[in-house]
Amino acid sequence: MKKGLFILTAAAILMTACGKKEEAVVEKPKKPVVASQVKKEQVSDIYTTDGTIVPQEKVNHTLDTQGTVSTVLKKNGDFVKKGEVIVKFTDAKAESNYDAAKANLQSTKNNFEKFNKLYEKQMISQLEFLNYRDAYTNALADYTAKKSNYDKLTRKSELTGLVGNLNLKSGNVVEANSTVFTVVDENIMEITVDFPGYWLSTLNEGSPVTLMVSDLGGKEFDGKIKSINPIADAETKKFPVKISIDNKTKELKDGMYTKVVIPTEKREGLIVPQQAVFIRDLLSYVYKIEDGKAKRVEVTTGATIKPNIEVISEELKPGDLVVSDGIFGLADGDEITINNETK
Repeated sequence: MKKGLFILTAAAILMTACGKKEEAVVEKPKKPVVASQVKKEQVSDIYTTDGTIVPQEKVNHTLDTQGTVSTVLKKNGDFVKKGEVIVKFTDAKAESNYDAAKANLQSTKNNFEKFNKLYEKQMISQLEFLNYRDAYTNALADYTAKKSNYDKLTRKSELTGLVGNLNLKSGNVVEANSTVFTVVDENIMEITVDFPGYWLSTLNEGSPVTLMVSDLGGKEFDGKIKSINPIADAETKKFPVKISIDNKTKELKDGMYTKVVIPTEKREGLIVPQQAVFIRDLLSYVYKIEDGKAKRVEVTTGATIKPNIEVISEELKPGDLVVSDGIFGLADGDEITINNETK
């Protein structure tokens, strides 16, 4: 009898202890979070495309005649001003043609001036006068062309900027019409992208654009729409849009690849901080705060307006509170305590 009583007493004590242990597990502390308000603001849909960045000003310098490199005065990457000499060439034919054209010009000029005076005194016929005048005119045109070729043997920069594609050394022979070097002005860069016609009416010159440059690790740059071509490309059926980027830091270089994000239609939408949205099983959610608890609400994300993002859900309205910090470890239905003033 005493043994049975002992067993019952021990069982009762064990059950009481287990009950207390279960009650301790149920009593969870409230989790501290930072809360932010759901706001209604103007948002824009976005059109994403890509392209290659180029300088707004870029000049390929060519040699109109064949020439031999005499002196190279600059190197790739050098900053030069307009009019600075970059490369000097020699070319016997261009030099000979220039000398001959110069002598011929002087001769025909002397004849024209001489016979012009005679014509004014009516001592020669109009036909003779016109022959000397035309000879001088033709000699001047020939001299101008030959002088241009001769002057280009001393190849000067036609632009203030940086030298590139200069791969010459003394003694190199360059064929006629070859590009001998390039000069780029990197202060303003450009990119032209194709834009769909159904959104064309939403664009304006000066509208903001975001570029994410792959060659710089996705770094973002601000750009503006410079011009909108009203004529669609024959192949793509899209409209060329030129974007201008102020390259103050000189990080952007000719030929860099970039993604381009262009805001389009404006409308009203609900926004929350980007960090308020989390993903579970490929779906997007926020924790809405109701009655001191975190309620998991599925949302569809829309436009990004950094540092915020548009969310679409019938369960959200302006003024609702969502958890924007403290999401890690939080579960649906957890009691929370707000550790901030509402953002």
